[in-house]
Amino acid sequence: MNKKELSRFVCHTLILTAVAILMRSVSLSFNLYLRSALGEEGIGLFSLIMNLFSFAVTLASGGVTLVTTRLVAEALGRNRPSEAKSAFRKCLRYALFFGTLAFFLLFSLSELLGQRLLHDTRTIPSLKALAVSLPFLALSSSFSGYFTAVRRSVKSAAVQLGEQFCRIFLTVMAFTRLSPKDLGSMCLFVVLGSVVSDIISCLGSALLFFLDEKKHNRATPSRLPKSFHKTLLAIALPVAFSSYFRSALVTVEHLLIPKGLVLFGLSEGEALAAFGVLEAMALPVVLFPYALLTPFCTLLVPEVARHLASGNRKGIETTAARAIDFTLLFGIGATTVLLTLSHSIGGILCQSDEAGLLIASLSPLLPIMYTDTAVDSLLKGTGEQLFTMRVNLFDSILGVLLALITVPRYGIFGYVFNIILCEIINFSCSITRLYQKAPPKLSLFRSLALPLSASLLSAFLLRRLLPCFSLHDKASLFGAITLSALLYLVILILLRFFFQKKKANRHGHVDSPLRAIDSSFRFTQESASPQRPIGQGASLRETPRHAGSECPRG
Repeated sequence: MNKKELSRFVCHTLILTAVAILMRSVSLSFNLYLRSALGEEGIGLFSLIMNLFSFAVTLASGGVTLVTTRLVAEALGRNRPSEAKSAFRKCLRYALFFGTLAFFLLFSLSELLGQRLLHDTRTIPSLKALAVSLPFLALSSSFSGYFTAVRRSVKSAAVQLGEQFCRIFLTVMAFTRLSPKDLGSMCLFVVLGSVVSDIISCLGSALLFFLDEKKHNRATPSRLPKSFHKTLLAIALPVAFSSYFRSALVTVEHLLIPKGLVLFGLSEGEALAAFGVLEAMALPVVLFPYALLTPFCTLLVPEVARHLASGNRKGIETTAARAIDFTLLFGIGATTVLLTLSHSIGGILCQSDEAGLLIASLSPLLPIMYTDTAVDSLLKGTGEQLFTMRVNLFDSILGVLLALITVPRYGIFGYVFNIILCEIINFSCSITRLYQKAPPKLSLFRSLALPLSASLLSAFLLRRLLPCFSLHDKASLFGAITLSALLYLVILILLRFFFQKKKANRHGHVDSPLRAIDSSFRFTQESASPQRPIGQGASLRETPRHAGSECPRG
């Protein structure tokens, strides 16, 4: 990779990071707006609708992005642009078929699902409206796969960002101009804004594709080999069916929560409210820092695959050690910020003391949750996709069983316990497998003791400084969050510098504060310049599955 290509690669990575942070910020703000517009019971009802809809989305687009990326990239890798064009058109037809199938199923079964599964007829109009967007979502997934294959995913990110703002604009306008009164109508208005934005997003992706094709690939589509359809199905269907099964389990688990809360002793309205506080307020806040970590984990798969292809086992072990070191450092820092300020975040940002308590309960899980994501990416780079799939399916089955037992007995905190237990089991299985494949050489003192010490010291200092702040609005809260993060980072740098200086003095070396944390971040620079193109076909868990994506439980 020459300097120009490296510069472009790093630039795209930074752009995608900025877009991910912006989209997560906008999504969190929109959730808070919906909470104030719908109320806690309304946001719980809306969360139920969207959890069921997420399974329909998986049915419509499961495997579409992966198969498009892989087939188009392979054709381009063989320097056959005409074959790439034909392959993409076949993938579009595949996406349209499953998107249309999902539309008919959800639309025709919406009354049955609303009455028998969700036990609330107010959800039926929203489910019927959402069904309309499924073919467009499937096509958008195929366009996204194309832009990833040709390494112009910034265009896809721009469309997603535009879709987000369009959804928010339409929803706010509907609530401002039409002022719906009952919860069913309110949810329907939010859903209609989502449907229209999905259609606009699909049309925007199609326009960008045609412009991109006109500029970069004017070749005439060629005839594909007879085995192409077999190859397409062999790639897409295993991924799709595993996604269907796991998404179905996650949906069932989420549908069991309100029912379990009713058995716990809450009314139906209170159960929906408690579920909405967790799903729409506490979890989005807890998962917000993940947007910063996503590009880092994305780089792990090609980096490990490169070492694996060259037989460089030591390179895999070094990469794994640096990745785990960095994610632990990041996760402990995120825990420090959220745990120290959980009460203020819940009260000021979410306007809910219960949300603050849930944030505090889930925050200690972040180091394990984030490290688990990195470990899964490392395993996929070594060809262990099937193992991670089996672990995640077991995780989902366990989540459903625990939801039947713990939620009726312990309420919403029983569900919090489920999340923590399942994530610990998931992480234990993954890290054990990684040590069997390529054991990373970690320093517990460097990876755990120093970040934990920095966390405790920064939390102690922040507690002493908080009385100087008047935490009563979002601006002051943002200032306190920034101060907490800076305190943690500065103390960590100083601690690492102090102990590395002692080690350097023993060996006669001169050290500096910047070198104290250099190795923690050096991986991101090295992995941004692979010796050969990024491998295709690797599947990444993008965000924890409680955020609504195909990801780790946690």
